[in-house]
Amino acid sequence: MTRRRIGRHLTGGMVPDDELARTRREDELREAFSRWASGVSIVAVRSEGRVHALTVSAFIPVSLDPPLVLVSLGPNASALPYLEPGQQYGISILTADQQGLASRFADVFPVGPSPFTEGEPPLVAGALAAFSCVVEEVRPTGDHHLVLGSVVDTTSGGGDAVLLYYRRGYHRIE
Repeated sequence: MTRRRIGRHLTGGMVPDDELARTRREDELREAFSRWASGVSIVAVRSEGRVHALTVSAFIPVSLDPPLVLVSLGPNASALPYLEPGQQYGISILTADQQGLASRFADVFPVGPSPFTEGEPPLVAGALAAFSCVVEEVRPTGDHHLVLGSVVDTTSGGGDAVLLYYRRGYHRIE
């Protein structure tokens, strides 16, 4: 038996039951993952004078000794081609007042004035905290790429209000 997809899955044809079941499982998993509240950060790398940056909620502190962090990027992430072993990059944890930047860099083609500091790596000015990193390894895993980086330097500042991502929306915690 086959069923016809509807909504965003509209294909105009019949879909086998196993594909429909996989799509439902993915939707259920996506919904369950959305129940995990996480901070919001921007990952940025400079290449040939241009900053490539994107909003990331999958940021994980991995180790204090040695200092390591991990971000998970989709295969089409704008910065991914520039994140090779040895490359410097920055991770900026956003304040609640920087929600506009989170929305802007979640877009494939962000426009507007640069919020990044000069120098290497590019960091968001006024971020809650920022990490200057060097790529140690990029590993394709499932439908994403895991970028493991060694932390070279950190800065703290910004405000006290944290920007969170939860159930596909931004939230503020004081």
